[in-house]
Amino acid sequence: MARAGAVFQEREAIVTAAVIAAQAIGADGNFRQRDVRFFIELFSNWMQSTTLSWALEVHNAQVLRYLDVAVSAGWARRVGRAPPQYRLTPEGLLELLGRLGARKDLTRLDEFFLVYHFFDAYAARLEALVARSGPLASRALARDLSALLDKAALVARERALVARELERLAIRSQESLKIAALARERLGRGEPLGAVVGVIQREFPYELNSQKPMHELLAALPEPWQRVEIEEAAVSRAHALWNPTRALLLAYDAILAKLEPGG
Repeated sequence: MARAGAVFQEREAIVTAAVIAAQAIGADGNFRQRDVRFFIELFSNWMQSTTLSWALEVHNAQVLRYLDVAVSAGWARRVGRAPPQYRLTPEGLLELLGRLGARKDLTRLDEFFLVYHFFDAYAARLEALVARSGPLASRALARDLSALLDKAALVARERALVARELERLAIRSQESLKIAALARERLGRGEPLGAVVGVIQREFPYELNSQKPMHELLAALPEPWQRVEIEEAAVSRAHALWNPTRALLLAYDAILAKLEPGG
């Protein structure tokens, strides 16, 4: 929902869960924007990781814009005008449930647990909610509902994301150590710094190399700092940045494994 605002895109799991919850408790099957706003604040409050009071702050206009986009997409209908109320269509419910379970990255690990809790605690009520919302356009959509609420599949998708990131971090750590070892060896033999940087750039291109090649990036630094960057900072990135991050993800993966059937 690109037109609904950057905050809603970044925290789509919370917003999507809030819309579904508002539909679930709405009088006569309808809900208002204030219901959505309340659940956004409630779910974000559940996820606070400190003793400080915190909730995702949103404005009424942002919620209304999100709901207008949902109406335009055919995921919701407007019911009444003063004040406007909304009702999700059956297809809209399935769309939002699909978005809720379709994480694309590991930006917020705690959001996965919100989604897992949602499916774990409310799967039967969500199925009933879809059934009450009206007939689906096809039998295929009805079959999709069970797949959307499949907790084992949800965990498997999350673990696949983790596995890819673990592999990426391992490669980055290994390459950083290789860069430092190569730099020390060649500089120790008296090779010019520029030539060593060229070898590193060719053998270990970093991910933003197409935007700014390594030799240009390092050229902006005084020469002593260039040596520090490829000899010492490269080692630090492996041991102080990527390896600890990888350890966190390994711990996260162990938690996910316990959520699998029989885990």
